[in-house]
Amino acid sequence: MLKVVLTHLNFQPLIHLTNKFNMKSFRIPLLCICFLPLLAHAQTTTSKTGTFTTIEKQYPNSTIDGYNLYVPNSCTPQSDAFPVIVFLQGGLGVGGAVDVIYGWGLPKMLKEPSGLSKDLKKLITDTFVFVMPHIEEGQFYTNEKAIQTILKEVASNYNIDSNRIYLTGLSRGGHGTWGLASRIPETFAAVAPICGGSHGISDYKALGKLPIWNSHNTGDQRVNYSASERTIARLEETGISFQNTTSIANTDYKKHDHIFTSTHSRSHDAWTEMYTDPNVYKWFLKYRKK
Repeated sequence: MLKVVLTHLNFQPLIHLTNKFNMKSFRIPLLCICFLPLLAHAQTTTSKTGTFTTIEKQYPNSTIDGYNLYVPNSCTPQSDAFPVIVFLQGGLGVGGAVDVIYGWGLPKMLKEPSGLSKDLKKLITDTFVFVMPHIEEGQFYTNEKAIQTILKEVASNYNIDSNRIYLTGLSRGGHGTWGLASRIPETFAAVAPICGGSHGISDYKALGKLPIWNSHNTGDQRVNYSASERTIARLEETGISFQNTTSIANTDYKKHDHIFTSTHSRSHDAWTEMYTDPNVYKWFLKYRKK
């Protein structure tokens, strides 16, 4: 009996090959055709600003079942290497289709950038490659190996700067940002957790060595503000100091590596203010991995 073992096959070159060759003159062995659906499924669409690709793929020992990828048109093999923003979804997107996370927050801004200011639109659509993983269940911070594998896949296929990978997420993704940054701090140059908590943090000292901009509304009815307060207090015990601010817009991002923004609002949504301010992306760009 023929035994076939399928592990981590890189499917991106197959996409390039099918574009390069006429299918009448290019033959893929029948066995490969039969098993391609088991390896990974990718759906790609191109907009005026860049290419969106949704990859459905299972990662061993993880709850990640794929990711969404945005690559600006100006990111080419000949361009300067592009920095990367990894975005972690909130609880609403857990389960279901991998591309469901385009319904809100930063991914929605990427898909629908027409209402953005000129400065913000360029920063969102023409400055970064965006990697947006999806989980079937559970928490992001238990999936650090899968996140690293995804980033390696992206780096093998696109011209990205692995020294400028930034991490951000909202709500459940805020928890994930704290946790992943503490478990694999060597992966990221700076992180921005939003309205999350400390459940997944395994090493406060390692986490504190990263530039951090944390935002949480003081009256949050979904994830209590005290979750961020306690996390910041624990980090300050390691010897770092956070600049406390009350709005994203009034924060002097140029002067500070550690920022805690506490906006006076009862809404859980602290991410809209964060992701619609150009200075947040300019703050990211200050940093490279040491």
